[in-house]
Amino acid sequence: MKALVMYASRHGNTRRVAEAIADGIRTFGTVDVVPIDEAPATFSGEEDLVVLGGPTEAHGMTPAVKTYLDGLEFGALNGVPMAAFDTRLEWPRWISGSASAGISHRLQKLGADVVVPQASFIVEGKDPVLKPGELERAKSWGDALARTVRAEVAAAR
Repeated sequence: MKALVMYASRHGNTRRVAEAIADGIRTFGTVDVVPIDEAPATFSGEEDLVVLGGPTEAHGMTPAVKTYLDGLEFGALNGVPMAAFDTRLEWPRWISGSASAGISHRLQKLGADVVVPQASFIVEGKDPVLKPGELERAKSWGDALARTVRAEVAAAR
């Protein structure tokens, strides 16, 4: 399996989550982890899984994630297996919003094959830090993503 995890991060929490997700995927193959400003605008088709995430701000995506997605051409993600995640406060989703919901919606509009429901990882405090256990949960989610994609590839053969 070849995977790519792309992220936007303000305080380092989303980067840490991206790295933990990659650790979960890495059991099944190779994974590159890149910040959004280094993310590719086109995909070679060699990727078995691409994951995109960012922090939730003002109920949705950060400007960096919006800019990245706006810069992709229609059809750029046709058939690319993708998943979305975010970091957000532990409030009800209707209060905090969720960047991953917006990311998933935009990925689908760009033709991506969104393979599983998005995930949110929780930060706490005014100077936000990850809630204890979130990195372990992110690693488990990455493992589940890889298992899902691997099973879909096997079923398609």
